[in-house]
Amino acid sequence: MSEEAVRPSPDLAGRAPWLETVRGTIARATAAAHLPHALLLHGIAGLGKASLAEWIARYALCDAPGEDACGACPSCQFYAADNHPDLLRVGVREDKKQIAIDDIRAMIGALSLSSYRGKRKVVVLQPADALNNNGANALLKTLEEPSGSALIVLVAERPERLPATIASRCQRIHLTPPDKATATEWLNGVAKPQDWSLPLTLSAGAPLAALALSAVPEVESEMAELPQILSRPNADIPGLAERCHKHFPAERFRCLEHWICERIRMGLTSPLPAEPSAAMVRRRHVQVLYRLLDEVRRARSMMLTSNAAVALLFEQVFIRLAQELVSLRSAPRRS
Repeated sequence: MSEEAVRPSPDLAGRAPWLETVRGTIARATAAAHLPHALLLHGIAGLGKASLAEWIARYALCDAPGEDACGACPSCQFYAADNHPDLLRVGVREDKKQIAIDDIRAMIGALSLSSYRGKRKVVVLQPADALNNNGANALLKTLEEPSGSALIVLVAERPERLPATIASRCQRIHLTPPDKATATEWLNGVAKPQDWSLPLTLSAGAPLAALALSAVPEVESEMAELPQILSRPNADIPGLAERCHKHFPAERFRCLEHWICERIRMGLTSPLPAEPSAAMVRRRHVQVLYRLLDEVRRARSMMLTSNAAVALLFEQVFIRLAQELVSLRSAPRRS
């Protein structure tokens, strides 16, 4: 299950050690009355962005915050009961692929009203990268002329899909994965202790994504073996694509993306061969991987924002990856 599948808990963010620095920054800004009117939380999936947004909302609304929201004031009680009058959540409706313009207009209307409790109004908008052009333009006007003490928290995995005009009007908070030791210690504290190396590798070090993968070991093992599976001459690509479509497609696309990114990193950071022809092959490899990464991201975006046939998207990506795996294996021999 992905971290976006259920309403995230602020308590998760409050316990995540890799979010401690961000929590401290928010606490100090709140105490000094310097909390900005808009925050943009972004980073790869599985770092707890959605939970952090909820933590920030609860903290900003709390009547007596310390290191965390007090949990006892009327505001915290409203939050716990999920009926805080000054908190609004905006997201993608179940029957939609993008955030509806009507929901953005409703949000703008709500922010134009005074706070019910005479304090701050908070909006959590996620995934912000699911805004269409109309919604983004409407939101931009609100960001340009923020109302009173309102706080808008945007959550995005792909911030590059947001118009630059919106991103530039937010204080950006880029979340990054913790080191392996920190991630492993946290995972062993919330789940049965095990070797987390493979799940963390497949999820680019994101603890929540690693935790989700460990719950479905067949997905974990299959994605780890994907390059070998696709390298076989008789690989059943349509069958594999169908399985990926039916079982945790978002997680599988993330694994693909992280696998390619790691290969790109290795190609860019390892020393170039002394032989000019071999160095040329290395550069071509990286170029091929970048093109493949674009295809994976485009396919994943289509899955999230359109009614595209997901099995067909997987099949197209797998065919391309299989071709490139053959090319990458054979190129050094030709050099």
